[in-house]
Amino acid sequence: MIQMLLRRPMLPLLALPMLFVPAPLPAQAGAAAYVVAESGRAFGRLQEAVDAIGDGDGTIRIATGYHRDCAVQTAGRVAFVAAEAGRAIFDGVSCEGKAALVLRGRAARVDGLVFQNMRVPDGNGAGIRLEQGNLDVANSLFRNSEEGILTANDPAATEECDEPGCGSASSSESPS
Repeated sequence: MIQMLLRRPMLPLLALPMLFVPAPLPAQAGAAAYVVAESGRAFGRLQEAVDAIGDGDGTIRIATGYHRDCAVQTAGRVAFVAAEAGRAIFDGVSCEGKAALVLRGRAARVDGLVFQNMRVPDGNGAGIRLEQGNLDVANSLFRNSEEGILTANDPAATEECDEPGCGSASSSESPS
């Protein structure tokens, strides 16, 4: 009997521990994906969290996982911060046919987020579309998209990025 067990391929037994390795899940599957740090309020949609900050200042903590969500910031100063840098991934969803984050507030900060697979019909799908205000980006990654950061023609806006090779493709078109 022992000889028969030893003759069997060992691969299935070696693969058994892989059954217990956690796979990335959509962020919305568990607890609330977005938490406004200052109030502790949790939201299931990024736009709801942005709207809760409104014209004020606030930080949105973004849960680890894949997010098929986007938001348009029209006011205030908002920080979009990954709960764990590099593990909050915005994947292939854009608002207004532009970007995962369309920014028109006073200022925004993006820290620790990954933007990937951004595509839109006009070929300018971006992780971030800065239309107005200032932007600071740190510890973030843009991959497999048409654009990383795309800016509108706002001469008063500033963009700071601490990543090597980080930059923007400027656009002379008006925000639409």
